[in-house]
Amino acid sequence: MTSTVNNWWLSLQHDWYDGFANEEKVWVSAHRLNSATHHSYLNPTGPTDDLFTSNLISKRELEVLHKDSGTTTRFTAPVHSHSVTPNNNPVSLDLTSSNALGAVSDGKDVLVFEAQTGTVRRTLSGHVAGVETVKFFPSDKVLLTGGEDMQIRIWSVEDGSCPVTLTGHKRSVTCLDMIDRGKEVVSGSRDGTIKVWICGTQECITTLSLHGGSVNNIQVFNHPESNSTDRLVMSVTETGLLSLHNLQDTKLVSQYQHSSELTTCTAYTGNLLVAGSSAGEIITLDIRNFSKPTSIHKRSNYAITSLSCNGNRLWCGQKDGECYSIVPDTTLNCDTTLSGGECEAIYCVVANGDVVTTAAKDRKVRRYEV
Repeated sequence: MTSTVNNWWLSLQHDWYDGFANEEKVWVSAHRLNSATHHSYLNPTGPTDDLFTSNLISKRELEVLHKDSGTTTRFTAPVHSHSVTPNNNPVSLDLTSSNALGAVSDGKDVLVFEAQTGTVRRTLSGHVAGVETVKFFPSDKVLLTGGEDMQIRIWSVEDGSCPVTLTGHKRSVTCLDMIDRGKEVVSGSRDGTIKVWICGTQECITTLSLHGGSVNNIQVFNHPESNSTDRLVMSVTETGLLSLHNLQDTKLVSQYQHSSELTTCTAYTGNLLVAGSSAGEIITLDIRNFSKPTSIHKRSNYAITSLSCNGNRLWCGQKDGECYSIVPDTTLNCDTTLSGGECEAIYCVVANGDVVTTAAKDRKVRRYEV
């Protein structure tokens, strides 16, 4: 059985950068599951006691060391923070590959906005119930959306038209991805199925029944072996089932059953896959051996809500508003935490290059440069 890693981790007052700008002290804490929490304060000039040391790298970056554990974390403040959806929670978010435009769900609508300013460029209306998932095509000119109305819609970002609507799921569409440049798209649903669609003919060519309850997340990726042309789809479900299917022949490649609901997933570097759980676990699996995880990381009991990879760094969003990066194939220590949110659930994390963007329950979309 794989042991769970419970490392020390640090938290800092969410608006520390404003506090320091006003020459005010801010609180800092060190946490570990089943251990006493260490609390203290930091001044702009340094710590107030011997528990922590700090180094103000810039007005938006602060490095803090917890002396007892040797844990060091860099806290990064947002470059921009926008209320793009003032009336609804932004439960889904995606960015273009250049980070120039974002798309965010706003109830039954989708808002396309300028990522740096938060200015809404276009409102996409057509879904008749809440939108649960949005994803840009690789061209950045087309957007894929799915929602509680069981529809999948394909939109032109340039003129707002919706030339394609795909129907066939029997419950909400919860997650979307695409194969290569997007001639075929893949959808997951609360009806427990994954469907593959041809965009040009609007035809469903494959239906995979998972028998694991609602499909919470999927990701399509190329088989990591260099001599393979196979496309794989990873999925996670409310019953804790992680499945890996070959999209060429629709065969089940591997399956792993976790003890709690799996909420999100992503393909990591090499042969590693990562899933997040409702119990706050980050589970790493090797595609070559699904018998047990290579590691399980847990810093609290709050659900992992979103995962996004950027090189070898894995960005993790949690239900308590924490958003941080780890490297799953090492010691699993957190190296960077994104500041700004105050205990409001992170719905989505999107990492593109040196930019990380989050959407949270406080209806803020925050942009970070890391």
